[in-house]
Amino acid sequence: MRVHGEKHLRRREGIAGLNHYTEARSILEEDFHLLCGYCGKDGKVMREKFHIDHFVPQRLDEERKNDYYNLVLACPRCNLSKSDKWPTKDKNCSHNEEQGFVDPVSGEYDQHMQRDKDGYVVGITPVGKSMCNMLHLDIRRTDLYWKINLLRDKQKELENLYKEGKLTEKEKDFYIETNMILNDYVDEAFIKGE
Repeated sequence: MRVHGEKHLRRREGIAGLNHYTEARSILEEDFHLLCGYCGKDGKVMREKFHIDHFVPQRLDEERKNDYYNLVLACPRCNLSKSDKWPTKDKNCSHNEEQGFVDPVSGEYDQHMQRDKDGYVVGITPVGKSMCNMLHLDIRRTDLYWKINLLRDKQKELENLYKEGKLTEKEKDFYIETNMILNDYVDEAFIKGE
């Protein structure tokens, strides 16, 4: 399955003339659906302020520092892990078919990265495996926030049924159980630094 599920990240057209890249925060949050471009973590669920990553690091291409089309909304873990890594050393070449990075907005991203049946983000090509290694996705509990999202969606359905007066006693018990599991997942995610 896709790292970002049913949501498709994009960068809208016509964004130019930023005085500073931080001016793009609200637009990036909307265009990225408040998801980390790299690992798919949902910022709404985890209630953390995401960073703005420069896909091509500033040290390689200072001219793109304030270029909206070089910015990626990223969770703190992914942004700090990526830092200014750029294996090709060529600002015009993001990967060499073996290692490097793929822009999460590009259609190419899904060719290299996926989420397995348990919710972990995995590389499915040498480039994807390289990204997982450099972002430490291969050792992080990327399944936790995926499961948190699934539980939150299920709880929202149950809440709507409750508001409509259509929730059975069994469904109420299920809601309480899913809430306890959700709290455990959130606690574990914070303990793991996710």
